[in-house]
Amino acid sequence: MIDCWAVSTTHIQARTSTEAFWALDPLAVVKPGDPWFADLETRLPRAHYGVTHRLKRQLGASRGRPEFVHVALMGHAGMGKTTLTRNALASLSGEGLSPVYIDSLQAFDQGEFTFSDLMLVAAEAVIRHLEELGLAVAQAQLASVRQWFAEELLIESHRTQILGGVEGAFEGEASIPLVAKIAAKITAALKSDHEYRREIRKRAERDPRALVRRVNLLLDAVHVAVAPRKLCVVFDNLEKTKLELVDRALLQRSEEFRELRCNTLLFFNPASEYSPVGVQVSKVLTCVTVPALPVRFPGDAADVVRPEAIEAIEWMLAQRVVLEAVFADVPGCVRALAHWSGGHIRDLLQIARRAVENVEPNKVGVADIEHAARWLGASLTSSLRPEDLPRAVELHRTHRVLDTEQDRRMLKNSCVLQYDGTQWWDVHPAVRADALFVAAQQQVERV
Repeated sequence: MIDCWAVSTTHIQARTSTEAFWALDPLAVVKPGDPWFADLETRLPRAHYGVTHRLKRQLGASRGRPEFVHVALMGHAGMGKTTLTRNALASLSGEGLSPVYIDSLQAFDQGEFTFSDLMLVAAEAVIRHLEELGLAVAQAQLASVRQWFAEELLIESHRTQILGGVEGAFEGEASIPLVAKIAAKITAALKSDHEYRREIRKRAERDPRALVRRVNLLLDAVHVAVAPRKLCVVFDNLEKTKLELVDRALLQRSEEFRELRCNTLLFFNPASEYSPVGVQVSKVLTCVTVPALPVRFPGDAADVVRPEAIEAIEWMLAQRVVLEAVFADVPGCVRALAHWSGGHIRDLLQIARRAVENVEPNKVGVADIEHAARWLGASLTSSLRPEDLPRAVELHRTHRVLDTEQDRRMLKNSCVLQYDGTQWWDVHPAVRADALFVAAQQQVERV
């Protein structure tokens, strides 16, 4: 007897609408080389969707390039930033780039984190990366890192409480696995508001320049170990954290952050650039934008869907499902998904999945997609305030965002989408179809 739970169904190509429910999972992690991976940039014009090219241009080897660069990748949650980044960095591995990934949602307390938290988490991730590669550094440098984490960052009364279970934490020969355990204990203590965290931050921040210098000593040692490769530390999911925290912990401390002796790539919500709570991202970091898929070009009517976008979306969906088995009218359904999602990848999958859920085991029709899109539109619109709706109508007319509370809210919640080429914006199609937006639009037109 075969245990059905032992058979992996991950990344299968769905052959029925029932199977398509999981194949269209908008939260599934897709990496280059996975069966569901679709390199959309091979099907879309670079001027309107050249993200990987621009990332490689910034991070790739080039004459005259600084030794280390610090890049901001801007885009709404669910636009494929993680997949695009992994694809770009995988292609740059031959040029000597060694990526270190940090999940910002897991690494930091989402209620509060600081510049020192960023530095310590980066240090811990780099040590863990070294352990995963099975490499070593000079004993003197390793002992110095152990002393920093185990002794300098902790007061005596906290050392035993936090590191008491780690054998060799205070004496004996240091090793990469040992230092990795110590660093993990310290960074774990930063995720809860208690006396341990307050004291660690206090000690780490006594001299901010010294903090960066200690991290750089570690980075220099690691670069010797991984030579001729160079590290690229990626702060994934940072755009999903509070804008105020990102501004205070990172953007306001950007001068110190840019002193790090490694490449860094950090994810930002577009609001941090176009309606910032403090420091504008482009003033302190080099920016690369992840726009919505180019379903429309500037000047196109609201119901236009560009054929190159339809082709790319159809190809992406075909990696996940047998199109004819799931959709009753493949061309019509793909066009409807492109239109109603506005080119937002996660929303496209969410609409398709909702439609499947509503009709399975039958095939999905165009009307089913519209019904699912209106459900999504109601959800998105509910994140707005009454005063946002007249501003949304104006934004739909001008295709420009401004530094206002209303625009910041719409940007943060993906109610307005950014398109590349001649950079322009529009309200999400599912929001534009919502009754509240339509009523606001009619009210504006009557005035």
